[in-house]
Formats: sequence, C-alpha cells, structure tokens
Amino acid sequence: MIFALAALVAAAPTQQQEPPRRVDGRVVRGLREREAPVANQWVVLHRVGRDRAGPLDSARTTRAGTFSFQYRVSGDSDAVYIVSTSYDGVAYYTSPLRGPAVRGDDAMLVVFDTTSSPVGLHIGGRHLVIGAATPTGARPIGEVFDLENDSTVTAVARDSLTPVWSTTIPAAATNFQLNQHGELAPGAVTRRGETVGLYAPVSPGLRQVAFTYDLPAKSFPLNLRLERPAGVLEVLVQEPTTRVQAPGLRETPAVSAEGRTFRRFLAQDVGPGTVVRVDPPRGISVSRERVTFSVIAVVLAAMVIAFVVAARRRPTRSVVAASSESASRRLVREIAELDDAFEQTPDANDSVRAEYEARRASLKSELAHMLADERNPT
Repeated sequence: MIFALAALVAAAPTQQQEPPRRVDGRVVRGLREREAPVANQWVVLHRVGRDRAGPLDSARTTRAGTFSFQYRVSGDSDAVYIVSTSYDGVAYYTSPLRGPAVRGDDAMLVVFDTTSSPVGLHIGGRHLVIGAATPTGARPIGEVFDLENDSTVTAVARDSLTPVWSTTIPAAATNFQLNQHGELAPGAVTRRGETVGLYAPVSPGLRQVAFTYDLPAKSFPLNLRLERPAGVLEVLVQEPTTRVQAPGLRETPAVSAEGRTFRRFLAQDVGPGTVVRVDPPRGISVSRERVTFSVIAVVLAAMVIAFVVAARRRPTRSVVAASSESASRRLVREIAELDDAFEQTPDANDSVRAEYEARRASLKSELAHMLADERNPT
C-alpha cells in the first residue's frame, strides 16, 4: 500500500521535538480455544487531528503476528494515533495510543473470520426511555439495545437489503434518528417502515444500537411487545405520574441525566412476547426537550447490570471480546476509514475529492469538540 507523501512530511515544526514514540503490537485471530497469530497482515499507523488526518506508516506482521512502528508526535496536541488492520473485509482498530511506548493488550488487534450466515445475537439489555410530552402531545422515545455476539465470527450483512440484526418500532413513529454520539456511523442503521435494520459488522463482544423517534399522543397508552428475550429490561419515564407495567418489572431509585429526572423500572431475563404498557398522564407538558442525547448517560449503569447478568448466565470462554467504543474513538475510526477509502481511489474527480474533504473536515471538527468535552467534563 502506498500513501501520499504529504502525510509523512506535513508535521508542523516545534521548538523542542519530542523523542520518538513506539508501538509494539500483535494481530491475532480470536478463537474459542486460543488466539492464533496472523502472519503477513497489513497494519497501518494513523494520525487523526484537527490540523490534519491520514496514514503515517504501514507494515506487514511477522510470522508470529507482531508489528512495530516508531513515530514522532507533531502538530496539534490533541491529535490521536491508532493502528488499524483490515481482515476478511472488516476493519479493526486499537485504542488511541497513549504514552511513549505502547505494547501488550493496548497494542493488540483481535480479528475474526466473517460470515453472512445468521449469527445468534443476544440482547443483553434493552432500554426504553419515554420523554415528557411536547406542546403538540407527542413524546420523544429513546431505544437502546446492548447486542452480544457470543460466537467467534464477525457477523456481516449479506446484502444491502438484509440487515445483520433488526427490530421494529411503532408505525406512527416520526423523526427517526440514530444517536449521533453513539458508536455507529451514519448509515449503519436504517429505517424502512416499521423495521429498523443494523448493517454494520458485529464482532464478538458487545455492540450498542441507540436511536430515537417521536410518537403522537394517540399512540398512548403504548403497548410495546418485545420480539426477543433480553437479559435486562429497563424503562425510564420522565413524567412522574406515568404508569408502567410488564411481568417482573419493578421500580428502582430514580436517575438523573442533563438536569432531568427519570423514574426507573427494571426486569431481568425477560422472555419474547412480553408486553410493556406505558400509560402517561393525559395532561400535556410544556417540555420541548428531546431525549436524544440523555439516553447514553442514563443507560451506562444498566449496561453494567447487563454484563453482570450475562456473566452469570454464560460460561467463561477464551475468545477476546470487543468493548463498546467511546464516541471519540468512533470518530477516529470513521476518519481513518474515510482516509483509507480515499487512498484507494487514485482517479478521484473533483467532486469526489470535494465530498471527501468536506466530510473529513466535519468529522475532525466534531472530534475536536468531543476531545475537549472528554478532557474537561462538566
């Protein structure tokens, strides 16, 4: 693979150059019994910053699956450095490289074989958030699914019409929106009528799918039938007099997010066909706020519960599980993927180049704000 020379020489000069950094890692296949080294595998070192983003270096792994890069940090101090590889059509990324020397688990890339055949994806946790009514009577709804891939293969979509996983939402839902601060890139989740489909690869481990929509007043009381079993069912309601009913559901202490308080209901090991009934008050609130980005903050504790329940149900296995991505890491991955795709289009016309540069600029701006928020949490 040949990269643009500009990516190697565009570093801005500094008054005192830091000593070179180093990353020593491995690429292994995740198997149920063991980890198998992947030899002769291309790995790429990326730099992602507000000033510029692109690949810095590339190499092939040794017979033992190892690789090493030496590099210097430059330019924007908020720049992030990561290593990626593409295996069986799916891209995998390390966490951002921190410190002068990175090795061990922080530098390991665990890859998996892929399949477009059905893979049993379990719902470790399902979270339903009901916001307060707007002046029109409509209520914002947030849904979050913690999908668990307990196999040793990455599930991929067979074609553009067959999702890896799907669920249904009420036909009356409007303003459907994927959670922009989640781990999925735009286009990974689409709505077709009452069906919401996931088309992003799902590696072994956890993948979280979060989206919101609005329901008109006539949709309530809402009777939501669960299509699949869930390790944990969580229902959060903003209006304090809302009645919530479902088999095994019990109320727990309220939680707060972004200055708003939600009554919280939990149930464990919920079977398919379970009906959740949500009956809010008939009066109309003056709230105009959506639940879109409150969802992530509210469900973090429940995700821990989902893992605990899953751990109790399933035996320990040796395959390495992929953890949920942070928002900043998701943005870094998107920029790296965008750069890789553009590098593989040497005859790109002006329109394609302009679209690429505009998209990259937008992602870099979003990443800058995200990194600032993570370094200075409110």
